[in-house]
Amino acid sequence: MLGRAWLGRAVIAALMGIVATGAPALAQEEDSGALGVASDTDSGALDSTELERSGLLSDEQVLTQEQHGIATVRSGTDPYEDPASTYYFLGLAYWHTFTPAFIIELFTDEATRARNPAFALQFTYRKNNFDIVTSLFYQGYAVNGPFRGAGDPPNETEIIDSSLKALFVGADFLWSTNFTDWFAIQYGIGLGVGVVLGDMVRNDAYPSTGAGSIDGWARCAGQGDPAAPPGFCAGPPVADGETGGHYGVIARRWTGGGSVPNVWFRAALPHLALRFKPIKQLMIRVDGGFDLFSGFFVGGSVNVGFGG
Repeated sequence: MLGRAWLGRAVIAALMGIVATGAPALAQEEDSGALGVASDTDSGALDSTELERSGLLSDEQVLTQEQHGIATVRSGTDPYEDPASTYYFLGLAYWHTFTPAFIIELFTDEATRARNPAFALQFTYRKNNFDIVTSLFYQGYAVNGPFRGAGDPPNETEIIDSSLKALFVGADFLWSTNFTDWFAIQYGIGLGVGVVLGDMVRNDAYPSTGAGSIDGWARCAGQGDPAAPPGFCAGPPVADGETGGHYGVIARRWTGGGSVPNVWFRAALPHLALRFKPIKQLMIRVDGGFDLFSGFFVGGSVNVGFGG
């Protein structure tokens, strides 16, 4: 009996010692949690720098987490463009061309300046800040005024009435310098070829400042009509290309031996632009430059974007 009682008391004493020894450890774990020291339950709250110092993550794991941690989640309208992605735009463009008289007078002694519109349907391919802009466009070449060839006498002056126009296909190649995601300056060249439509009418002219005159010249109604200064309105009526008077004569095409082209060209050197992209799906371009075959141009386009 005494032996069993003694053994029971020994077991109870041992259990009490274990409890007493474990209590400080539990208290220490609670205190360490309050002080922000990593525990099993809150280790996930550590950032990658703390994990690296703790030795719980390898360098490769830390780098991967940091890369994922700084990834930007962009909205569906963010104008940002990834250089490795391809973007497409479909738009409408308008330009106004100016052909100053001084350019025409490089080849004539008398000329009239021209101002004409152009309208285009455009498709743009863009990647890594480089645009290829393909266009189908209409360009007007209307003019009404006096012309005289280089070296011709004054009585060879004619008033030209042009309803010429052309339908072009072309492409512009534009590089970009970006200042922000939504604004860039573009620069490049534009090339095109078009079929010429319409007519050019020739009419002999005489010096006049009266009603109906244009830049100091008026149309002759026919031979001797009106009684103009000697040498003016004097030739008999003839067809285009013949020597005499031209009174409402339609000029011939190149294919008929005349001076009116059947095809015409575009060579924009340079083509400059301001590119605005307020949202991903909208791109606006303000254009300007000089076309060797038409003169100065200025205008712009509005484009709807997709892709990327």
